[in-house]
Amino acid sequence: MATVYAAVTSLMGTIQLISQSTSDLQEDHKEHLKLLYDKVGSMLEFLDTNSDDEPMRDLLKKVKDVAHKVEDEVESHIWRGDHKTLLKILQRVFHLPTKAHERLLKILQRAIEEVDSVKEELNKLKDNNNNNNMRAGNFSLGGSSSPRLHVSTLENNMVGHNIEQELMRGQLTGHSSQLEVISIAGMGGIGKSTFAKRMFNDPSIVSFFDVRGWVTVSKDYNLRKMLLSLLQDAGVNAELDKKSDIGEHREEEEGEGGGGGGGGQEEEGNLKKKKKKISDVQLANRMQKSDGELADRLQKSLKGRRYLIVVDDIWSTEAWDEFRLWFPEYNNRSRILLTTRDIKVAQYASYPRDPSPMRFLKPEESWTLFCQKAFDQKVCPIEFENIAREVVKNCNGLPLMISVVAGALSSKRTVDEWRKVAQSVSSLVNLDDYQRCSRVLALSYNHLPSHLKACFLYFGVFPKASEISVKKLIRLWVAEGFLELKGFEGLEKVATSLLSNLIDKSLVVVGKRSLNDKIKTCRIHDLLHDFCLREAENENLLYVTETPVTTYEGSRKVSSQVRRWVSVYPKDGRFSPIHFNCRKTRSLLVYSYITEHSRSKLGLDHFKRLRVLQLEKSWYEFPSEVVHLVALRYLSVKVSRSPQDLPIFNLMNLQTFIFPQNMPEYQEVIYLPSEIWEMSQLRHLRSTRMYLYSPPPMVSDNEVKYRALENLQSVCGLIPGCCTKEIFEGIKKVKKLGIYGTKDDFNSEPRCLENLMDLHELEALTIVSYRKFNSNTFLSLPCPGSFPPNLKKLTLCCTFLLWKDMTIVSMLPKLEVLQLRNNAFVPNIGWKVTEMQFPKLKFLLLEQLNIKYWRATDDCFPCLERIIIRNCRFLIEIPQEFADSMTLQLIELHQCYPSLVNSAELIQKEQLESLGNNMLKVYAFDTIKWRIWEE
Repeated sequence: MATVYAAVTSLMGTIQLISQSTSDLQEDHKEHLKLLYDKVGSMLEFLDTNSDDEPMRDLLKKVKDVAHKVEDEVESHIWRGDHKTLLKILQRVFHLPTKAHERLLKILQRAIEEVDSVKEELNKLKDNNNNNNMRAGNFSLGGSSSPRLHVSTLENNMVGHNIEQELMRGQLTGHSSQLEVISIAGMGGIGKSTFAKRMFNDPSIVSFFDVRGWVTVSKDYNLRKMLLSLLQDAGVNAELDKKSDIGEHREEEEGEGGGGGGGGQEEEGNLKKKKKKISDVQLANRMQKSDGELADRLQKSLKGRRYLIVVDDIWSTEAWDEFRLWFPEYNNRSRILLTTRDIKVAQYASYPRDPSPMRFLKPEESWTLFCQKAFDQKVCPIEFENIAREVVKNCNGLPLMISVVAGALSSKRTVDEWRKVAQSVSSLVNLDDYQRCSRVLALSYNHLPSHLKACFLYFGVFPKASEISVKKLIRLWVAEGFLELKGFEGLEKVATSLLSNLIDKSLVVVGKRSLNDKIKTCRIHDLLHDFCLREAENENLLYVTETPVTTYEGSRKVSSQVRRWVSVYPKDGRFSPIHFNCRKTRSLLVYSYITEHSRSKLGLDHFKRLRVLQLEKSWYEFPSEVVHLVALRYLSVKVSRSPQDLPIFNLMNLQTFIFPQNMPEYQEVIYLPSEIWEMSQLRHLRSTRMYLYSPPPMVSDNEVKYRALENLQSVCGLIPGCCTKEIFEGIKKVKKLGIYGTKDDFNSEPRCLENLMDLHELEALTIVSYRKFNSNTFLSLPCPGSFPPNLKKLTLCCTFLLWKDMTIVSMLPKLEVLQLRNNAFVPNIGWKVTEMQFPKLKFLLLEQLNIKYWRATDDCFPCLERIIIRNCRFLIEIPQEFADSMTLQLIELHQCYPSLVNSAELIQKEQLESLGNNMLKVYAFDTIKWRIWEE
């Protein structure tokens, strides 16, 4: 019963939120809420059990049902919209009892009685259970008690297949000039994608090809998404519904789905406030190009370039036929590497050779992989070795199975615990490979601590094979109430720890990492995704639909009315009106486009208790029905148009609010209602260009102060005009701030950055202009003393600063990460760094800067560890003074000229010869060997 722990913690979180945020509670209500919270919390210690006996299953189901029932009743009463008659207003002012107060008191009293009854049954079952299964594991939220270290850094390591790797290198870099399609076939979980990734990132492969692209097809593929991904890999800005340079940067910064940036060429003078807005048709035309046009652009971008394209996880010959013509034949030794579970697909696509079947691991390779995953070392402790070797033998060389079993065993501390898992694995020995793998996944899941199970099943709400933003995932977990609420401050740290546990158990794979090596995205294997869907649906937790479903009055009904999560996956990118009559649904996640015809018919007002609403693709206008969804905690809506004043004044429980616009440089500023300052739970606020009214003043001891959102952690999309002392006092707790605007926005507020010093807790600052092309300077940086004292990360994009302002940046005392993107500084001959500058800087990113040389003295950058340079087409060398650096660990170059690559390799060589230092790694990707053809 996976969700029982989540049901209990969710109820506890709801009680705590109501206690904190409901102002007209009477004293006896508060006492009953506290008593209920304590009684519910005392049940948690009984819930961490892997017992499979029927009495325990029945009792856990009862606990879950009681928790859901109590939460539904309490929330329904609290969030019910009362008419503010004069009598009710007087009763609230003078704290007089009302019928509503009496109803709430009865609900709480009845809830306490039900919880007492369930807890009594738990105690009886515990006393009768001689094996003490109830308390097995005794897992702590702080991390696992494991015989090994964390193995997150090993997420993509390949074990074995050394001969196959060498043969594949030969095929990929062979002398045949014709375009070859090389197929790898094998069952799910056998390691096809891992093998392809190892080849894709092999240094000899990276240096051989001009362009490398990776596209994951999966069973339900989206041609447009694939095209846009490949165009991005080819270095082409598609100017479409994929992010533009600014939009892509913004999504990288936030780590969540959303905003398109400034696609399309800007007209002279941009769009000013009094100028007529761009028409809907014009806006749609700018946002869309046909798939045929995209395919043509992809072909042109590959012309004359030697390319390697990995087509991962393709399921059918029909899919291959749909996009095989995207890849032209130029007789320049280009290659396509394809992975599939279906040997017929592999045979159909392969040319000129036959497919390469993916073999199972040999016994010693299996043993190495197991030890790596279970112990983070090659030597198994002697007391576990006999059992471990039996487990490995029964996994029959299937890498996913080995990894998952090792992950399950990694947190087991005794021989008895290991023996139980081994017996479960050995019982599967007579099943076929797919059945055995599925049962092993279930086994690993059953051995998860209770507080991790719902978090893992939640991966089922995302489309298969998707890269999932870690920030988004964690914020959704928090909104769903999966975590025990012990104050907001450490909540996301706890969630991060839980994700690390799932990664260490080989259930989740790390995707992308940030400059400072934090995990940005993650994903799960297709077989694990299938398991999440099955298990969540079996528990009446998740309803997934790929086609329009109508369940409203008089129509075909589905069981979604008893599901907590509803997820709508795209089929053809668009869908017809969709209605659910699901009074218990708490989450609705829609991954399809909303057409203009259906945007008003989604029926959002039927979701009275919705906590999470995500409309991932473009919603034409902001949905007005949202104003009635007063229980919302997470709201993410991507819009093409938005009213100037957003209808969110009732959403007092919001924790995360994300509302990016398409092509924000052509849109009006979005004005948030003044009620935003009453949303005490708000933690994350993000848009593209938003205006905040000043917070209401509060006079105390003849001193004027302003109301502050104490829980607010990040604000991104604030226009320069809102960078005032009053607003900064209202958001004084933020750790991350993004200031976004047009050139006119910045011109109208030339001193907008001078008040940043008031943000004492700010650690990350992003400044983005939607002016993409060559521009006169419109922004200057204040003196170093005007910056936040604890600033650690600074990102500048399209700001066209003068290079003299770099001296100010270099003096920031705690700056560790500096990202300069897309003309952050005006085009110039060079960048010269002198004296003792950048004292704490560890990570430096230069992307699309128009500079020819970069000079630095040997006492600059004393702490620098990583340099990443992307698409700096004119930069010819890196300062050779870095050859004396004792801290530099990585130089990574993307789409740069050979002279820049040569200078980096020379630094690496000098470090090795002069200092004996082999720590520095140099990687060059997609080196430009001649100027790329441009449309």
